[in-house]
Amino acid sequence: MTKRLILADSACDLNDKIKKRLNIELVPFHIDIDGESILDNLEVNREDFLKQMEKTSKPIGSAAPSPNQFMEKFKDYEEIFIITISKKLSGTYNNAVLAKNMFEDSSDAKIHVFDSKSAGSGETAVALKIQELIEEEKSFEEIVSETEKFISNLKTYFILDNFDNLIKNGRMSLIKGKLAKFLSFKPVMHGVDGEIEVYAKTRGYLNALKELYSAISSETNLDERNFVISHCEALDITKKIKSHIDHNFKNKSINVVETGLLTSVYANLGGVIVCF
Repeated sequence: MTKRLILADSACDLNDKIKKRLNIELVPFHIDIDGESILDNLEVNREDFLKQMEKTSKPIGSAAPSPNQFMEKFKDYEEIFIITISKKLSGTYNNAVLAKNMFEDSSDAKIHVFDSKSAGSGETAVALKIQELIEEEKSFEEIVSETEKFISNLKTYFILDNFDNLIKNGRMSLIKGKLAKFLSFKPVMHGVDGEIEVYAKTRGYLNALKELYSAISSETNLDERNFVISHCEALDITKKIKSHIDHNFKNKSINVVETGLLTSVYANLGGVIVCF
């Protein structure tokens, strides 16, 4: 049997059930917080990190995995499928492609790098699609072709509850951030060709959820989709979203995962990402 590996950066959010199903490994980002550079891996206590993230008044930065970090995972595999965060958000995709090109010079392994054009649960959805195709015994070329088509149709929506990290990182002014908090703004964002744009400006979670459900209902062929919802300490809202999708739309499955460290930085406390 061909030895296959699904390899993703640590912006790919997983749970125990998904980990058991997939032959997947993660290459960690470096996250800079309070003057300390930490690896986004399982050795870091997530709860402690979220507390530190909430307390710090300084910008939180991140650095993409290096080509060598990817190449260290390539050994002993004949076919490797790499999934990265949107290349418009990070240099991870380019580093993965560089690692692929360097490794192929001395190996017969087949490697393909997928730009997920998403993050978090979007990468998870791509990983599940690849596994589905592997289980269908598709060839390497078929998996690449069908997964690229899947990515081109992948939808990413997310709701922000907290703007602290956007303010700390200079992506939102302090005045605008305070105003948004005072007015209970809950913008619904979405991915557009790998970039993040505002889908709807709403006040309060109830209106944000209405916009999200409207966006989902406008899509076709939902019965062929796997939904993945990742959240940052927002389980109650996530359960409501899952229940609504389950009762109102046909789908293959709905997977719920917690945001990893990197995704938590951008989704922030209370953030929810829905991909399908």
